[in-house]
Amino acid sequence: MKVIPAIDVKDGKCVQLVGGKPGTEKVMIDDVMGVAKRWQSEGAELIHIIDLDSALETGNNETLIEMIAASLSIPVQVGGGIRDQEKVQRLFDIGCERVIIGTRAIQDKPFVRKMAEEYPDGIVVAVDSVANEVLIKGWQEGSGKDMLTVVKDLDALPIFGFLYTNVEVEGQLKGIDPIPIQALANSTKKPLIVSGGITTMGDLDILQRMGVHSAVVGMAIYTGMIDFRRAVGEFR
Repeated sequence: MKVIPAIDVKDGKCVQLVGGKPGTEKVMIDDVMGVAKRWQSEGAELIHIIDLDSALETGNNETLIEMIAASLSIPVQVGGGIRDQEKVQRLFDIGCERVIIGTRAIQDKPFVRKMAEEYPDGIVVAVDSVANEVLIKGWQEGSGKDMLTVVKDLDALPIFGFLYTNVEVEGQLKGIDPIPIQALANSTKKPLIVSGGITTMGDLDILQRMGVHSAVVGMAIYTGMIDFRRAVGEFR
C-alpha cells in the first residue's frame, strides 16, 4: 500500500481544513512548491493535489499546479472542480498522471465513460461521502446516491480506480472508520484510494490489511501525528 501526501490548495496556499469546510483551516503554508518538494524528498512516490478553489467554484490554482507538476520528478494526481473535458485535457497536457473526477462522474455516467475511454487508467472517480451518501460540488451538496451503488455502477469502466473520502472524519485526527472502507473494498475490483481521518500508523496498518491500494494522508503529516518518511518506509 502506498502512502500519498495530500496538498490541498486554496488561494495559492497549502491548507488543511476540517470536514472540507472553508474557514476551518488548521494548517496554512504559503510555499506550496516547497511543501511538494519536501514530500518528494521524504520519499513520496506520488503527490495528491486538490484545487479547493476550483471545487468550490471560487477560482482555480492551475498555474501553480502546472508549476508543481513540471518541477517534481514524481507524478501527481489532481482533483477539485474537474467538470468538463477541456479541463481534463489540460491537466493531462501539463503532466498529471491521474485526474480525479467527482461531481460530474456522479451526475453524468456517459461523461466519465468517455473520459475513461480516452484516458484509460488515468481517471479516478471520487466518492466523497457522509453516512454513505456521495457528496458533490466541493462537498457542499448531497447527490442522493449511495456510494456502494455508484461504485458498482462505474466499476466496469476503464478508470484507474476510486478515491473514497469519509467527510465525517476528514481533518479531525480521530482515526478512520473501517466499516465503509471495507464495504467499498469488497464492492470493487479496481484500486481503492482512501483518505479522511487517517491519524496513526495503526490506521495505515488497518488499511493495508483491508487491501487498500493507497492511503492519502493530510492533517496527520502536517501536524506531526504521522512521520511521513517513516510511513513511506513501512508501507509499500
